[in-house]
Amino acid sequence: MKHIATAAALLALAAGTASAQSSVTLFGIVDVNLRNVDNSGVGSNSTLNNNGLSSSRFGFRGVEDLGGGLKAGFWLESDIAPDIGTTNGNGKLFARRSTVSLMGNFGEIRLGRDLTPSGAFTYTFDPFGVIGVGGSANIARYSGQATFFRADNAISYFLPNMGGVYGQAMVALDEGVNPSLPGTGADRFARKYAGGRLGYANGPIDVAVSYGSTEVDATGGKFKTTGIGGSYNFGVAKLMSHYYSDRLLTLKENRFLLGVSVPLGAHEIRASYVRSDATGGTAAYNASDANQLALGYVHNLSKRTAMYGTLSRISNKGGATFAISGGNPGITAGGKSSGYELGLRHSF
Repeated sequence: MKHIATAAALLALAAGTASAQSSVTLFGIVDVNLRNVDNSGVGSNSTLNNNGLSSSRFGFRGVEDLGGGLKAGFWLESDIAPDIGTTNGNGKLFARRSTVSLMGNFGEIRLGRDLTPSGAFTYTFDPFGVIGVGGSANIARYSGQATFFRADNAISYFLPNMGGVYGQAMVALDEGVNPSLPGTGADRFARKYAGGRLGYANGPIDVAVSYGSTEVDATGGKFKTTGIGGSYNFGVAKLMSHYYSDRLLTLKENRFLLGVSVPLGAHEIRASYVRSDATGGTAAYNASDANQLALGYVHNLSKRTAMYGTLSRISNKGGATFAISGGNPGITAGGKSSGYELGLRHSF
């Protein structure tokens, strides 16, 4: 009995020491909406959907103080589809982020799957955060590229606090073989990525540039992204804009966004205009452009809970077939896609 009591006391002491040195947090967001999308040629469709105001997720993160200004941390974050109770990770449990870090006065070294610098850039200067009925990803032609938003096997370095200057550099290693590419073993994962972003945020202003390059075949062909953007908070409204260029081999898409968010107490109004312009290909490819207009409203019931509604319309040109997610497939080339969503988001 005495041995049991002694062991219990030691465990209690160890637990107290561990809790004093480190912390682990469970966090997440549940976002569900009723969405209706009407696509030219195939009619309208109503769905219970996800990710209108924020991307649904759950995760665990923790930090341990190692002393001398040095800290270790981990972050495991999974996509979830709360309307059907599954993950959206294409077989990956922690598809949004799975990293381990060392942090200190030198900045942060982070290892694992994470947002690419060019992917993080797209979120920063879009009032709809690229998602939902109004997000700019609706008319991003190459958003299906493996490293457009995130990269596996990544090594990242983040600058320390430098008076408003922020930055990230990332290299993602290529591992394995992609069965969707030609060949049986010579072609790598189309995920060998290198990129970075550099910005300045101080008070009302935030400006940044980004660049990313990914190998897409065994001959050295690349998918490249370049971005420049900024925002300015006037208090009564926050204006933002960005220019983003995607180049896949010889084909190129340029996107321009102009957006605004207007806080009104517990309310917020959001709006954006996005244009996609294709160049560098055949006459048909170069004519496949699109415009998107979006208007949204958010009512914050508390710091963690919000109701929202968004309207959006995509106007395609030429052979373009951009459409809002959730609609019937098979939109007519050069047609229109209109949609709205009404949703509820809760974070924890």
